[in-house]
Amino acid sequence: MLKRLYQSPAYQTATLPDSYWVASAGHLPECDQMPDEGTITADVAIIGGGYCGLSAALELAESGIDVAVFDAGRSGWGASGRNGGFCCMGGSGKSYAQLSKKFGDDQTRHFAKLQRSAIDLVASRLEEWNEEWNIDADRHSDGEVILAHKANRVAELRKEAEENNHFTGIESEFLTKDELRERGLCAQETHAGLHVKKGFGLHPLKYLAGLHRACVTKGVRIFEQATIEDLQDTGDGYILTCKNVRISANKVVIATNGYSAENLPDWIGGRLMPVFSGILVTRPMSDHELATQGWTSDLMAFDTRILLHYFRKLPDNRFMFGGRGGITATPAAFDDAKQHLLAHFRRMFPAWQDVEITHHWNGLACLSQSFRPYLGRVPGHRDVWTGLAWHGNGVALGSLAGKMLGQQILGAKGPDDVGAIMGTPPDRFPLSKFRRIGRSLAYRYYGLRDEFA
Repeated sequence: MLKRLYQSPAYQTATLPDSYWVASAGHLPECDQMPDEGTITADVAIIGGGYCGLSAALELAESGIDVAVFDAGRSGWGASGRNGGFCCMGGSGKSYAQLSKKFGDDQTRHFAKLQRSAIDLVASRLEEWNEEWNIDADRHSDGEVILAHKANRVAELRKEAEENNHFTGIESEFLTKDELRERGLCAQETHAGLHVKKGFGLHPLKYLAGLHRACVTKGVRIFEQATIEDLQDTGDGYILTCKNVRISANKVVIATNGYSAENLPDWIGGRLMPVFSGILVTRPMSDHELATQGWTSDLMAFDTRILLHYFRKLPDNRFMFGGRGGITATPAAFDDAKQHLLAHFRRMFPAWQDVEITHHWNGLACLSQSFRPYLGRVPGHRDVWTGLAWHGNGVALGSLAGKMLGQQILGAKGPDDVGAIMGTPPDRFPLSKFRRIGRSLAYRYYGLRDEFA
């Protein structure tokens, strides 16, 4: 039996979430149906049909490898179809300066270079697919802006600008409160901003649909409603079990991120901390309504809170607002988290107090014990590979990580290409059985720090 960290509603796979992305994506590509019984064979079996899993599948299939992908719901059911659509820098819960203290400047610059490459990879895919299949993923935004939510965070933004320049080489621009207002970036509790000029917003499910189509075109089989319940090493390959179906494969990729089971394989147990993130979307607003609040820009934005908010104006003048959700998967907890998120939205954007909210949904972002992503072979396993813990930035980094997983399996990339920051496996959380309780206490502490420190 699979061991899960949260209650069953967090892993309900029968339907897609009631999200704006699902409502506006149009027709999604069909998946293969799992047979009731029998055997499926593949060179590589991939568990998880999100950005990472499908990117690995595409890379392998382009080299002639027979690949089968198995998703507990359908491709895009998990975080890849629930996220905020920020294709941007990020992937670690640590600052560049903190990473440099442990890994050195060169490795930190390499990690930043991979993040830039990840954004470029998604951009090149969108351009290619739009030309070939007329897939428009609603790309917009010249980078992102980080907003200081308190006056004493302004100095931190200036320090972050210096770090970005030192480690990433990306152009950034410091903006005063008046300059933010002039550029249509007016929100309450905002004292300054830092415009980091790399990345863009997109429709995450339209991007996922393009990735799905690219995989199928190359011969990848993608199975839905295919929960893998067991994984056994036979000595010369692997047997995966899904109800009465056996899957035989030479190699396995686990790309389930925050939706991973604690015991598939056992190594994962206690190393990840999936956290709920909630998103709400308004009805389309008029230009006058946007101007009344003073937010007319389409830049992606997030604030300096530990329990941060992330938001952006969508191309049809809807406004998307996200933030940390609850700590349990009960209906009451989801409703409380929605009300909490709505209160923050109305406090930051008071002119939109009465604007209708048309959609709200939750998903699991994935943190690791090390606050770093991991990409590589699962320790203790001969040919089981994984990529996970994108820390809320999986659109870009999960895409590149999947591609690099495929390249590692093919022998085209090695540990030096991945680097020490992403190539060092995370440890287990101390007292990992109680990490949900620890996360609850931490949220209370972080909330107080965000409000009063």
